Amino acid sequence: MKFIIVSASIAWLVGLVGGVRGVVQAPALAGAGAPVSESDRIYTGDQSSNTITVIKPLTGEVLGTISLGDERLTDVIGPQYVRSVNSHGLGFSRDGQYIVSLSVTSNTVTVIRCVDNAIISQTYADRNAHEAFFAADNQTVWVGTRGVDHIDIIDGIHGGVIGKVDSWGGPSKVLFSPDGKTAYANHIRSASLSFIDVASRSVIYNLTGLANSFSSDMMLSADGLRLWVAHKMVGKVSVISTVSRKIVAVLDTGVETNHPNFAVVNGTTYGFVTVAALNLTKVYAQPDPEKAPVYVTSILASGIEPHGLWPSPDNTRMYIVNEHSDTVDFVDLSTMRVVDTVYVGQEGQALIYVADAVPSGSGTQNLGVQGLMGKAAFNKLLSVEGNHSADATALITIRPEQGLDMFQVIGRNLKLNATYTASASCLGCNGVKIPLVDFSASQATTAGCGNAPQVLAFFKFNGVYDAETLEISEK
Repeated sequence: MKFIIVSASIAWLVGLVGGVRGVVQAPALAGAGAPVSESDRIYTGDQSSNTITVIKPLTGEVLGTISLGDERLTDVIGPQYVRSVNSHGLGFSRDGQYIVSLSVTSNTVTVIRCVDNAIISQTYADRNAHEAFFAADNQTVWVGTRGVDHIDIIDGIHGGVIGKVDSWGGPSKVLFSPDGKTAYANHIRSASLSFIDVASRSVIYNLTGLANSFSSDMMLSADGLRLWVAHKMVGKVSVISTVSRKIVAVLDTGVETNHPNFAVVNGTTYGFVTVAALNLTKVYAQPDPEKAPVYVTSILASGIEPHGLWPSPDNTRMYIVNEHSDTVDFVDLSTMRVVDTVYVGQEGQALIYVADAVPSGSGTQNLGVQGLMGKAAFNKLLSVEGNHSADATALITIRPEQGLDMFQVIGRNLKLNATYTASASCLGCNGVKIPLVDFSASQATTAGCGNAPQVLAFFKFNGVYDAETLEISEK
């Protein structure tokens, strides 16, 4: 088999054009990108519905979804199931012709042709393929495979792994410099950033001392001079200069920091960081890549848990997917406020904007409606009973799935290693509380508390239990 990895480098072309088509993708330098157009598309990776939602940004119309497999929790655990599981990461080619989707559970790398949403190749990569991007050749894809100590390189057009690049610590994402000569890889088991020579496929420098050993996501600015590495577990961002190869600042962004991205507004480069637990996207100005960014403002999400985000190439809009509301916010960068919101597939993770994805035709071929519920998932934030910190909370999210409902709990600031029970009254039970699921707060925080970052259970909740009676208590 031939696998190839391509990194997110494609997205931040500093005015870098996509091959002979001359397309400038975002993030882009001021004045380099075209206005939002009929041919542009936004894509979201929808983990629970196992889909990719396709949006036309010019009109805000949700065109449909690309199905990568069955929804949770139907046939995906069956012995004969061979399709993808857990649509998660997204990347694209610089020429705008292809997107690449990563399914983190089945380790599937799927390349899709934008003009007609057709799958043109699928490759099984190494363990926990998380994020990938096409290299500057618009053909090879560099994949961050978090379960191993190397990057897979895949032939995106024909499929198959065709190379590997050693990068110790579970590489999570790969980005490329605007000229395509240097790749960067962050990790989930090493507080380091690898600088990789693309031509020789070898690490030429290893920057250590990042704010934490776990980093899921990172992003390059349009000029390629700034690299922001997000540390979800500790709520920080390591701000790096790619020129001096040093950490210029560490930002305390907040609990469950997700993805960073960039836009140039009124001539100044701004960094944007989604902070899920605060339901905010924080905005920082960084005119000089060798100096620390300055906090400017926060963009309040319309929904719950903002995750992936991407700007338009003309730097007028930022698009942010709300993971626990199944929505995408459209943000006006002149006011830093949400101006529109649309419903997408379930549990959106990554979001990308691809300029000139559909240069002709409707671009609606091969689209369906899987995962499009037309309404937000149910969310309820509860205080937690028991002996723990005063700000102990649990976010409960309930989504209808095929045949069952997905019941999800995120517990924060609980007693470390203590066991908790989620319960609710069944309808018609005269107020009797029924235990629904037990979980342990086993992830230690810096304050000595315990978190439960993702508790999942599948059962029939809607129509059976009263959501207003939900509670979390220590056993």
